[in-house]
Amino acid sequence: MRMERAVLLGLLAGFLVMGCDRGPVSPPFLEDQSRLLSAREEGRLTLLHDRFLKELDIYLKIVVLDQHPSDLDDTAAKFFASYTFDSLNRGARGLMLMIDPQGGMVRMEIGSDLEEIFPGDFIGYLEGRQMEPFFASGRVANGIEATVELLIGKALGTIDETLYRAAPPQRLRHGGRGSGARASGDIAAGATAPDAVPSTVFMPQATPLLTLAVYREVLRGHVKDPELPLYTEETRQFFHRWLVTDVQQDNELRGLEEAWGEAEVIVNGPLAVIRFPLESHQNSPYFLRRHKEGWQLDLAAMNRLVGFNHRNQWHFNNLDHGYMFGFGDWQFDTSGFPHRRLGSNHESVTRPAVRPRGAPAGS
Repeated sequence: MRMERAVLLGLLAGFLVMGCDRGPVSPPFLEDQSRLLSAREEGRLTLLHDRFLKELDIYLKIVVLDQHPSDLDDTAAKFFASYTFDSLNRGARGLMLMIDPQGGMVRMEIGSDLEEIFPGDFIGYLEGRQMEPFFASGRVANGIEATVELLIGKALGTIDETLYRAAPPQRLRHGGRGSGARASGDIAAGATAPDAVPSTVFMPQATPLLTLAVYREVLRGHVKDPELPLYTEETRQFFHRWLVTDVQQDNELRGLEEAWGEAEVIVNGPLAVIRFPLESHQNSPYFLRRHKEGWQLDLAAMNRLVGFNHRNQWHFNNLDHGYMFGFGDWQFDTSGFPHRRLGSNHESVTRPAVRPRGAPAGS
């Protein structure tokens, strides 16, 4: 599952994390005037910023205001126009997030050289489907991380433009040397109530693949109820602590549908693994447990065991877990990335027939 990709599309997994004690000075790219971010959160954002600049020649600036401005659009535009991005990279390749916690708003400014990479419809989709849910639940740092991850994915070309082309357009204002857009939401508010879904919907199924097909409909319908019977108890507890956005679900659905016809199901007693070919580097395996009512998704274990690098390629965080039976014909390097084991003749228990992309659940 792309849960890390789903808060994150998973690009932070595997990164080193800084200590918990706040240092006296924040990194230059970050102005946390409200002191909302911990040292650990600043460290994670620093790693993302450094990767953005080193690999994509894009300079990221994050400003968290301590006072509500009379006009956030004007404040952000003037700040962006005055900031010397050109001295930090080649050309107008600066990108800024300005967050107003008191006003519950965020403004994004984009350098003119980046407008083709980050078009207005993508920014509108990103703000409405990703940034607003995080900020509305009060999770500012998580929202910034998840947003930057998706910006990196877009710059790397791993975001399917069909995901945001169909979204309602976001009108952008020009400010300074680039364009921008503003999203609003109650940053200080608590998390919104989950979608109400009848208990008879999204039930465990008789086979692992049928359960995954039902989960595909969960993603397609943007269902966010943490109490779905489709999930293991540990997964339900996990989802009560985890924020899921439409963007994360759209990305996971796209990857799942692309690889659906190549899924392999490997069963070992009460456990099952659904995996995809090694060539599908971005399609991580799914883990399931047999329940008296049928097979349930163990997404909590997936979130704990599976990580992603900055190119959204999956790896195991450790190799000592109960689902390793599904990878007997693969070998893993020291970083947990999978490779084919030479001379292996391992056969999976089930290999489903090829289905057309987007086939209905249970097909």
